[in-house]
Amino acid sequence: QGTPLIRDRHPSLDAASDKVRSTGPVRYTVALLVPLSGRGAQLGQAMLNAAQLSLFENFDSDTTLIIKDTGGTPRGAADAAGEALEEGAQLLIGPLFSESVSAAAPVARARGVPMIGFSNDRSVAGEGVYVFGYTPGQQVRRIISFAAASGLRRVAMLVPDSAYGYAVASALEESIAGSRVSIATIEYFATDGSDSMDVVRRIAALDKSATSSAEQPLDCVLIAAGGRQLRSLATLFPYFDVETSGVRLLGTELWHHETIFGEPALNGGWYAAPPPGTWGNFRQEYQASFDSRPPYRAALAYDAISLAGKLIGTGQINEDHSVLSGALSAIEEFTGIQGMFRFGPGGVAERGLAIYEVSEDGVEVVDPARLGIADGRM
Repeated sequence: QGTPLIRDRHPSLDAASDKVRSTGPVRYTVALLVPLSGRGAQLGQAMLNAAQLSLFENFDSDTTLIIKDTGGTPRGAADAAGEALEEGAQLLIGPLFSESVSAAAPVARARGVPMIGFSNDRSVAGEGVYVFGYTPGQQVRRIISFAAASGLRRVAMLVPDSAYGYAVASALEESIAGSRVSIATIEYFATDGSDSMDVVRRIAALDKSATSSAEQPLDCVLIAAGGRQLRSLATLFPYFDVETSGVRLLGTELWHHETIFGEPALNGGWYAAPPPGTWGNFRQEYQASFDSRPPYRAALAYDAISLAGKLIGTGQINEDHSVLSGALSAIEEFTGIQGMFRFGPGGVAERGLAIYEVSEDGVEVVDPARLGIADGRM
């Protein structure tokens, strides 16, 4: 098997120039659209790195990968998509942000070429555009389903005052429909954290009033935040005399980062995120190749390139045109670095998510991932 070709190389690819060359005629062309400058450039570079690892494992000498820098803007994404299509791309992978996917989507649809975007916004999916990110709805359904099965009944929610926060809140309301779980309150916090004490104080007051009355007690709080913001919010619960040993903290995939380790208030918390899968092996390979640790979302690029390789290998990409109609949705199950996924009829990736529990020593899986479970475990 020969070496695949990378075209339109960004300066970040110079280090690989001695080993990236075409060894045969190009029959298939896939384009990767990521920000290598501007907003999201650091993550975009990591995704490009991951794509390179996948490229050498899943593409052969008659396949080329076009790299296009979106600049982290919608206009840049639309221009990048147009350039890639003019150069013969039969499949677009990326862009990264939902607004960039929305901007590039009409360009791809006009040419009948499918696009696998890294966004988690399901509203941009459909008509040949596929959403590959971890959608809030799937995460919330998974964690609420597990909490309900564990006997938790009354939930409060802390979400950012942003489009993501509104999506999570809507997902919670949908998730509890027909269940025995009820919502005590949904509190929106400023994205800069300026009102964190106020919103946690209100939840604490609610908890105390329920404890002193016949009202059903508050037994869990879902916090849709990560990193320093999550740690900051979590530390306020014991400050306001809400013991997280009695009121369990729940989370989304945003929790899935080393920055949460060592925060006592988070110990015992549960969150939904991709299963470990082969992440450990991928991280080691990435570290050895690029002398840095990969962000979790870099795995999306690796898996998307792997999926493209499977489409080519099974004859689902036509040499003269594009991906055969319905090919992506027809894949019943694909196992990537972080577990199983498939595309639903609406073009949104359905993923198996695991439930993790936080402890003093890190995190451990307390309920493994499943794909296609009717109770919302996906």
